[in-house]
Amino acid sequence: MHYLNIMNLISKCKNNIHFSNRVMILLCGLFVLFLFTAVFAAEKVGFAQEDAKEISLEENNERIGQIREEMQQVQDEINKYNTIIKERQKEARSLKREVLMQTDKINKNELEIKETKLAIEGAEMEMEEIERRIKEGEEKVVKNRDVLKNLIKFLYVFEQDSIIEVLMTRDSISDFFNEIDAAESVKNEMFETIVDLRKEKKELILKNEELENQQEEQGKLIQMRIDQNNSLDELKDQKKELLEITQGEEKQFQQILAENKSILPSLQAQLYELQSLGQKIKFDDAFSAAKYIGNITGVRPAYLLGILRVESGLGTNIGNGNYKVDMRSSQRPVFEEITKELGYNPNIMPVSRKPKNYSGWGGAMGPAQMMPTTWRAYQNEISQITGHYPPDPWDLTDAIAAMAVKVSKVAGVTEGNYNAEYEAAGLYFAGSNWRKFLFYPDRVMLYANLYKEELGQ
Repeated sequence: MHYLNIMNLISKCKNNIHFSNRVMILLCGLFVLFLFTAVFAAEKVGFAQEDAKEISLEENNERIGQIREEMQQVQDEINKYNTIIKERQKEARSLKREVLMQTDKINKNELEIKETKLAIEGAEMEMEEIERRIKEGEEKVVKNRDVLKNLIKFLYVFEQDSIIEVLMTRDSISDFFNEIDAAESVKNEMFETIVDLRKEKKELILKNEELENQQEEQGKLIQMRIDQNNSLDELKDQKKELLEITQGEEKQFQQILAENKSILPSLQAQLYELQSLGQKIKFDDAFSAAKYIGNITGVRPAYLLGILRVESGLGTNIGNGNYKVDMRSSQRPVFEEITKELGYNPNIMPVSRKPKNYSGWGGAMGPAQMMPTTWRAYQNEISQITGHYPPDPWDLTDAIAAMAVKVSKVAGVTEGNYNAEYEAAGLYFAGSNWRKFLFYPDRVMLYANLYKEELGQ
């Protein structure tokens, strides 16, 4: 809405409308004075705020640009380590090779932590910018509402006299028609204001959805950072364990290999430590379910176990949440429908918690850690695989079937193509933004390879 246009219209009305009633003239004059004062004050404050926002916005965008550049540099370094690690894997197994690989993994993990910290900072700044745009939009809606009220008041005053009375009190016919034209212009401005209000409300809805999506992404980044910190500690312990078991001697290392013993018992134990939102999962049950689902869908069991293992690791950090507290509002009605169909009390069914000290949302369900709307989208396909109608997000077999359904949407996954599986793992975690979260597919493929070696699947 252009406030100067409104002023011109009111001014035009003032010049052309000759109310016979002195009270009406006084009322019109007071209205014009009020509107002029209000608009002038609002524009004066608005200009001052706009100058401040432009400075803040410029600084904000500059920092976001710097973060993206830093993240790209870190990602380039991570890619170098990925290449080095892949080349080392082709070498004959030796103690030197294993120690160097552990060192490379530690260095890579430290870079991934740095990358995630930058991503969290960037996400926070982007959320601040979205929140600022939402606030500006809300202020604009309020202003347009006020303008609309004033326009309605003006027309009400004008239309108190009948057309005959207005015509009889005007000096000329041209004055009468000029007055009618001015009032019609005010009506048109009212219509445009209403259109603007509807448009602004729609934009506010979209901005709020954008903010919720950003908050959900923020929650995932925080989960990942915790998991990365844990992973770094694990890698350092594994390197220490490797040197202790072999006593730093190549001969001892080769003897362990010849006896077909695990080089890293702690790593082997990690493969079997599965849980979901604080509830332990028996590995034998998970392995049986993965084989069963793999035979039906064509998705490798080891790959499914890799996803489950990473989700289990993330699940360790997010605990049991309540849907009314931790789930974004748009997901709650679907969650209530799902629990009702299964005969569950929604208030006691565990979901992932939202971050405590950061913006973000939880609300993911069961071992597959799917949001209610995502589960709903796949549930018919899940039922066709498991024969459970309706499928249960907290049931292990249904959850692994849900994983298989989702990742199999990427061409090449059912053929065991590495690149397809890698991309599908990224999409599983973060959708179209998966390239921001390469640590996740890296971890999935790491565990998938370990399960393949361990179980021959």
